[in-house]
Amino acid sequence: MTWSRVIALMAATSLGLLTATTLVPWSRVGLPSCHPPSRTAATPVLLTIEDLAGDPWPWPRLDLTLALRAISPYRPHPVGILLPLDAPDVFEPVQDDQLSRALGAFDSPVLPAVTLPPFPQTQKFTLPEIPHQGSIQTLRSADSFLAPHERLRKNAAVAAWKVTPEADGMLNRLPLVFQQQGMVIPSWLLIMYAQEMEADLSRSELRGRKLILRDSQNQDIQTIPLDLRGSIPIDWSRPEPPPTKMEIRGVVLAAEQERIGVRPYYDLSTLSKRPVILSGALPEVDPAIDSPWGKSTLSEAVVRAWQGLVRGPRPVLHPPGWLILTVFFSGASLGLYRSRPWRNSLVECWILAGAVYGLGWLAAKFGGYSGALPLAVGAAIATFLAPPFASWLEKSDVR
Repeated sequence: MTWSRVIALMAATSLGLLTATTLVPWSRVGLPSCHPPSRTAATPVLLTIEDLAGDPWPWPRLDLTLALRAISPYRPHPVGILLPLDAPDVFEPVQDDQLSRALGAFDSPVLPAVTLPPFPQTQKFTLPEIPHQGSIQTLRSADSFLAPHERLRKNAAVAAWKVTPEADGMLNRLPLVFQQQGMVIPSWLLIMYAQEMEADLSRSELRGRKLILRDSQNQDIQTIPLDLRGSIPIDWSRPEPPPTKMEIRGVVLAAEQERIGVRPYYDLSTLSKRPVILSGALPEVDPAIDSPWGKSTLSEAVVRAWQGLVRGPRPVLHPPGWLILTVFFSGASLGLYRSRPWRNSLVECWILAGAVYGLGWLAAKFGGYSGALPLAVGAAIATFLAPPFASWLEKSDVR
């Protein structure tokens, strides 16, 4: 009889675990977001180069220079360029110096260094680190970079940036931190977000799988849960209104129209003290990605992730393995020690599922943990199936 109960316990636990595994895509259903930051943050404005689509790549950097000069009187902050600028301008190298001087008009503009596998000719960088506690071996590695051209790095900050869509083409998460030679380094997105929140990354900390942003006074601004790779999810669950977008040449035209007193093509005053991202939005430099709402771009995915951080990041941490097994074993054990009609047993199973989901809801709210629904349903399945399995093994000829 003892062996029958042990086998029934293992079988019910396994089926509960299998059910929970199939429900992993719904692990955030009904869960609240984590706490939003203690400070407000504006949504970035996208300055795209879609109006340069007829020109061959790489486009002359004069267009970027003119756009930066056009928006500099409105003091946008922070400013980031989400374009590959690793090679010198092949048409007019002097434009690199002009672009560098245009970048110098802003406070620490951020350029991306695309991370690559180590190649002999790839330039290596040591970037500012974020203090950390715990293992960082599972974080995405960034040991070598295809960095921006050296002339452009003089007046800008350089941050690691590597984005990998899923096998089906969907982009579900964006990196916030990387690991490099035993250190934690911030991504392009994190540096931009930290500048907007006035966070000091040297005083911030990665504690386990939670990134704690602090200001220069060592006051906590926000706690952001990360996955094992150091990324945050992109919220594709709602059809967000499109972000504010302006085209580069339209921005230059608007600045000239304002200078001569003509109604401008764009209202550039909306850029005042707002984050600005100069992005591609074209297949040559910003490949289209799939989303539940059709084709999108990497820059729009960045804006969605940014908005998710401002609202309060979604829970992304998964419960530890020992906790998952404990819940299923406990549910199956409780089921073995009752002998009631199956209707009453079904009610008890759903009560247990409700208790597990409630605890998971609290863990999501205060700890950033997901998986409440898979755990609750799996525990209910294990609790309900354990007694029939044990009864069948004890009464049948199979022992």
